[in-house]
Amino acid sequence: MPEKIYRGNENDRLVDVEFSVQDGKARLAALREDMSPGIDDFSPRILKKISEEIADPVTLLFKRSMKEGNVPLDWKTANITPVFKTGSRSCPENY
Repeated sequence: MPEKIYRGNENDRLVDVEFSVQDGKARLAALREDMSPGIDDFSPRILKKISEEIADPVTLLFKRSMKEGNVPLDWKTANITPVFKTGSRSCPENY
């Protein structure tokens, strides 16, 4: 069961946000193929290629999540790897 993330006043919830299948297709089609896969291990390249087929179910998931005020745990999980830029490796600002 997804965790309820909204803990504020019910009157202040985002209830008028609209997600259309066309929006979903456009967002999926705009994914950068050079990015790393997420926690789900789906490559953006694959998601982009199957965007026509998955746009409708993904849109339904987003609509349901907004309606219920719940977000699946997987949507809040990420693999983050610090990338060294320059300077001292012991300085956090250099990542």
